[in-house]
Amino acid sequence: MRPPTFFLIGAAKAATTSLASLLQGHPEAAIVRGKEPHFFSYDHHYRQGWPRYLELYDHCRDERAIGDASTSYSRIRYHPAVLERIQRHVPAAKILYMVRHPLQRMESAYVEHLCTPGRPAFGSFSEALQRQPMILDSSRYWEVFDAYRQRFGEANVKVVWFEEYTADTPAVFREVCRFLGIDDTVRPDFTREDTNPREDAAARLAQLGRTALTIDTTWDPALRRAALDQLRADNLQLLAHFGKPRDHWGELF
Repeated sequence: MRPPTFFLIGAAKAATTSLASLLQGHPEAAIVRGKEPHFFSYDHHYRQGWPRYLELYDHCRDERAIGDASTSYSRIRYHPAVLERIQRHVPAAKILYMVRHPLQRMESAYVEHLCTPGRPAFGSFSEALQRQPMILDSSRYWEVFDAYRQRFGEANVKVVWFEEYTADTPAVFREVCRFLGIDDTVRPDFTREDTNPREDAAARLAQLGRTALTIDTTWDPALRRAALDQLRADNLQLLAHFGKPRDHWGELF
């Protein structure tokens, strides 16, 4: 079995599903079976062993770029062993990290949380943020980027900006292809694109029997201020590092 060569680590709700599906349509790329095995993050998966994990790539042949698209790999506060584990097994890995307007990403993550089987049905957005700090922590982009670049080298970590990706997907897809060392003249096959749009949330809630829930991502002003206070230094450091203006995501900071 061939091991992965790259990891699409998140952040969750920043178009990782879309990019993974488009890469899967590239003749020189492949994605792990199931897209998100979470092998390196969750202990119970990791204990199953490396040979078992490699079985998830039995469909891969001679592709030049083979990827694992588990967004949990970016939740390093909750899975502190993930970086060491990836480096141990795939020391030359390339890392794709997608980032998005931090508050909008949190809103989308809350909606996805409600639509996911087995997760608590929070009564409000505010309750979710207070009881699930991971929703906010997943917007600490500099913290994650810096941890991965220290392990794998900055040249092997590419940040993909959600707003640029959605504005001109073919152009950003070419950048990703060049980063992965695959043919960048291949146009993305949009017939294979997979997404989790918010517009489908009501139908997904109905399938779960959660029709009584109302999706409301309205921010409590005090909670919004507190969230920005926690994210300000981190997000500004990322923006400055990549030469982005302070208002790249609007008048947040």
